[in-house]
Amino acid sequence: MDHVIDGPAGTGKTCLLRAVGRAAQQEIEAGTGGRQQNTIPVVHITTPADPELKVNWVWEIASYLGLNPEPKSLAEVLEMRRHQDLTLPVNYVLETAQTRLLLIDDIDRATVQQLANVLPYCDYLRDKLGISLVFCGTGASHLLHQARILAGDWTRVSQENQTRLEQSGRPAAPAPPSPSVLLPVIWLHPLPLNAGDQKTFREVLTGFEADLSLYRLEEHALSKHAVELHRRTGGYFKALAYLVSTAAVLAIRTGSENITIKEINAAIAQLG
Repeated sequence: MDHVIDGPAGTGKTCLLRAVGRAAQQEIEAGTGGRQQNTIPVVHITTPADPELKVNWVWEIASYLGLNPEPKSLAEVLEMRRHQDLTLPVNYVLETAQTRLLLIDDIDRATVQQLANVLPYCDYLRDKLGISLVFCGTGASHLLHQARILAGDWTRVSQENQTRLEQSGRPAAPAPPSPSVLLPVIWLHPLPLNAGDQKTFREVLTGFEADLSLYRLEEHALSKHAVELHRRTGGYFKALAYLVSTAAVLAIRTGSENITIKEINAAIAQLG
């Protein structure tokens, strides 16, 4: 079943989307005895900058699969809309490469109308090729919901019922929403640090500490400054990631190889 990742900007939706992709690929490879040659279990694309035509969406998938050459000049970039439709080769590769998951990020770039135009192709990927889709972006659930309505999912009625209503002279009533409209949504919010939840934000900091490759990083270097880090970032994952990475770079440049309140303050000053 398709899924949606939604939430305010800066809450880590893209990070979660990529984590979903990595976990899915690892699970698929574990079930097949490791990575298989000529298979592409997961495809990750970004909503095209110009999502007006389906061909532009297919082009994004083709780029990931390596089916289309990168533009070599400004003239080629300006003529992108003239490129041939790559739907057939993309569908062939997705099927033969046993792709099972398509991740679509920044879905909020598209309008409701543009999504309504491309949803039939998404349905083809799911229903005919067995590919699940994960849509990600701020407001993604509302956009997809409205796009499904526009595409006609709520106005379809059975042929018998439609005929009966037409004969009675009454307009056809909207049908109940189809299952494809009501997609499961993963909602992301700023990470809390309050009386009701003192654990989540600190666990995220512990994850950063485990991934930092600083030679003299003290134990709980970030966790012991949890309150200050939360105050500075508001619990937004993106802001926190920028702050921690900037502090780590400063620690490397100064030779301290550790993150203290000094590096945190310097990173905040640098980020403005």
